[in-house]
Amino acid sequence: MKKLAAGFLAGAVLMIGTQAIGASTSLVGKTIQAEYTVNVYGKKLADPAVVIDGKSYAPVRAIGELAGYKVSLSGKTISLDDKEAGALPSLADKNAGITMGPVPTLTPDSATAAAKGKIKAIDSKIDTVVDNILSTSSKLKANPDSDGLKDKLEQYKAEYADLLQQKDAELQK
Repeated sequence: MKKLAAGFLAGAVLMIGTQAIGASTSLVGKTIQAEYTVNVYGKKLADPAVVIDGKSYAPVRAIGELAGYKVSLSGKTISLDDKEAGALPSLADKNAGITMGPVPTLTPDSATAAAKGKIKAIDSKIDTVVDNILSTSSKLKANPDSDGLKDKLEQYKAEYADLLQQKDAELQK
């Protein structure tokens, strides 16, 4: 009878210990199984996404800041708050006011070719500014106290917003 009671008690202790370990959801100490490149608006982020236990985890700060959110850390909580003034527009902002209608038939003429050339030039400038934003964001991550980098990032964001307005104006013509 004592052996039966001892066996039952040992089994209960092992069962409770196993459940306590299984209930843990922390990723601390887990092995990264893979890394993936993250592209935002066609531009590669400096920080990769990682895969742990079959789930992917993206760099919240880089994506949040690129989308124009204020990213903050308080204790063990990451917050994405109101957009900063002059921040990049979100995808919803970009698509606001777009209406679908019949597709116009384009005829090749010099005005259309000139408009396409202007739009292509603006797109090239946008690519350069996005590269500058990503580069400056990465540098700022390494040196978060640099006021010069913060100012430069805000200038790039303002330039990005201006270029989007220019492109929209050309598309409206």
